[in-house]
Amino acid sequence: MSATPSGSQQLHWLPVALGGLFAGALDLTFAFIFYGYRYPGTGPGFILRTIASGVLGHEAFTLGVWTLALGAALHFFIAQCAAWAFYLASRWLGVLRRRPVSCGAAFGVAMYLVMHLVVLPLSQVRPRVPPVADVVGELFSHVFLFGIVIALAVARVTTTEVRRRAGVS
Repeated sequence: MSATPSGSQQLHWLPVALGGLFAGALDLTFAFIFYGYRYPGTGPGFILRTIASGVLGHEAFTLGVWTLALGAALHFFIAQCAAWAFYLASRWLGVLRRRPVSCGAAFGVAMYLVMHLVVLPLSQVRPRVPPVADVVGELFSHVFLFGIVIALAVARVTTTEVRRRAGVS
């Protein structure tokens, strides 16, 4: 008996991890550009410190440059968690792999809602009602640059898994 799982039992981690990484990078780049344009003087450092402030509170803006790395790490950690959650769900819900664009868009909206209704209220970020333009921009990013990207990466993996199980190459 082999110590490694058979092809049908393996987690195909690389495409899922890359999907989370790519979605996280697109979402963060969008935030840098969008908020830099909407609020002049708001650079990438401010965005990353704002993310870190979810854990550190307002001190994230007065502590050293390491808070930039913390903000990036937190952002990509959330992106990876989202990618893996979608992947695991797709193993039970076939519609997620059969319709990656529509399900990815819905996943992006769900991620936006979870971030704004659960994560941010539980963090140390000061609550605020965002302007409509910010909501529209963030929804665009979460749908097209985050949710759909993750869903397409996962669909590629899960389609390959289904074919292997069926004996189709």
